[in-house]
Amino acid sequence: MDGQARSRDERSEETLMRRARRAAAGCALRSRSPAAEWLVVLALAALLTLGTPAGGATAVQGEATYYTGLGFDTCNAPPLATLEAWLASPYRALGIYVGGVNRGCTNGELSAAWVEGAEGLGWALAPLYVGLQAPCTSQPGVAEINPSAATTQGASAADDAILQASQLGLPSSSPIYFDMEGYALDNPACTQTVQTFLSAWILELHNQGYLAGVYGSAASTMRDLQALTTTAAAPDDVWIADWNTDTSVFGDPYVSDAIWTNHQRIHQFSGGHRETYAGVSLDIDGDSFDGAVVAQAGTTPALAAPAEPTTPSTLSAAGSVSTSDGVTNVSWPAGTFQGSVVVALTPTLPIGPVPGFGSGGYGVRLQVQQTGTTLSATGFAAPLTIHIAPQAGALAPVSSGDGARWTTLPELVGNLLPVGVKAAYARQPDGSVEIETRSSGLFALLPETTPPPAPSRLSGRFSYGALVLSWPASTGPSGSAVSYQVTLTNQPLLSVAGETDAALRTFHRDGPSVYRVRAVDGAGNLSAPSPPVVVLPSPRPTRVPKAVPAWAWELFAWQQQGSVGPRPAAPATAPRWYWLWRAWRISPFHLRD
Repeated sequence: MDGQARSRDERSEETLMRRARRAAAGCALRSRSPAAEWLVVLALAALLTLGTPAGGATAVQGEATYYTGLGFDTCNAPPLATLEAWLASPYRALGIYVGGVNRGCTNGELSAAWVEGAEGLGWALAPLYVGLQAPCTSQPGVAEINPSAATTQGASAADDAILQASQLGLPSSSPIYFDMEGYALDNPACTQTVQTFLSAWILELHNQGYLAGVYGSAASTMRDLQALTTTAAAPDDVWIADWNTDTSVFGDPYVSDAIWTNHQRIHQFSGGHRETYAGVSLDIDGDSFDGAVVAQAGTTPALAAPAEPTTPSTLSAAGSVSTSDGVTNVSWPAGTFQGSVVVALTPTLPIGPVPGFGSGGYGVRLQVQQTGTTLSATGFAAPLTIHIAPQAGALAPVSSGDGARWTTLPELVGNLLPVGVKAAYARQPDGSVEIETRSSGLFALLPETTPPPAPSRLSGRFSYGALVLSWPASTGPSGSAVSYQVTLTNQPLLSVAGETDAALRTFHRDGPSVYRVRAVDGAGNLSAPSPPVVVLPSPRPTRVPKAVPAWAWELFAWQQQGSVGPRPAAPATAPRWYWLWRAWRISPFHLRD
């Protein structure tokens, strides 16, 4: 332990016996004699005992080992020069994507020579295979399991993974983790298909002498994988994806602490982010290892004192992180953070009811921590943008700092955060919601089924030819309205965010103009209309000539522009009708009493 890779065969006698029984079960077609099975058990236990180096930190080459400490995974295998530079980091293990129909990166560096070089530098390797995904996966464009052929496809995936691992020079006792990304939580048929597929994967790896692992979302893959622990297809190790920034491999709410207890867990605790060591940067996911890896005997060095990833004055690069369900992502521009941080975005909903809202909806927890610490990063230089894919129903954006007190978010003003506001939102034309935030916390879209109350009154006045409407704020069970809709003759005219007044210059010139205001809550629900304000056209003064002379128009324009420049050629003393006409031109409408 203490950051070193140790022999997987140093585990408890119970684990050895479990393996031996599995090996005996693999020989059951040749002999079903209980005595023969116990001979296999004793022989294997003796072999393992003889093969374990006394007091050694790693097993002999070719045996599976486990590693306890920090690690990472990244889409493409880094160059060996990068791994050498990253010996200054707190990491000593990394996940490598050895193959699979859904592997997203080419891994041009990955080869048998690379594996040998990485192990020679002291890196422990965790092979990952990205094969067919659940038929109810939330990720578009991926190849999916055929429910009617799940067993065949699971076994074929294992055979292909073994072939890929062999070509990389990985020994036959290696662990191989199947990468099963998150999928629907409420689809029993899909769950059954995943379990059938992974059972075949596990059994085939066992039959070929490999350790069988599974990587996946805590809420879906890990939840469903636990049912296999009482069957012959029990996986040896699990790689739990839950971006909660907790570096422990235990304590996840979706995974029982009573299983996979004997150095059988890896926890991916943070999503994609960038870290820099010895001047070399990588985009990585953060992992906490206490599980099976491949490591060369006697080469894992003691951990160097962790180097600072960046100096405090170094500004961060631009980046983004997505939730495990693929519904939401958060992004930020370059220079948002000081130094290196870990950004985690985890799907979550309020634990209890939120006053004024119904149950359900969708939510995420945003966490930003300084790399290698439990300290929250503060002082964001720019807002982070949380993009939530379109959701069904009338949902209001809300936020909470502690999960207990929730408040509705205001709307963005011109796509910018209002002064003094930490978070605000905007609805996009496709129905998605974008939240701009300068703080971590919980953000959710919750059902708001009760429309806000209508503004109780509406008043109007004229100022420099504009109609200024004012109304009191509308406050409902879920809080204040986030915006107001001004209507003209019951048709939407103007949307006002965060204000309770508006200046208008749109009128019906040939009849009454009837204005009302409706409150809008965060879910988009409209209140009933307010009482009206009615504006009427004022009659043209009777003493004004039918044909207004040119000098009157020129004098009027000169006065409206502040009487700047030479005075137009007009009477030194304008006649009375001119002043009546001028007042009418400036304000040709009036409020109905």
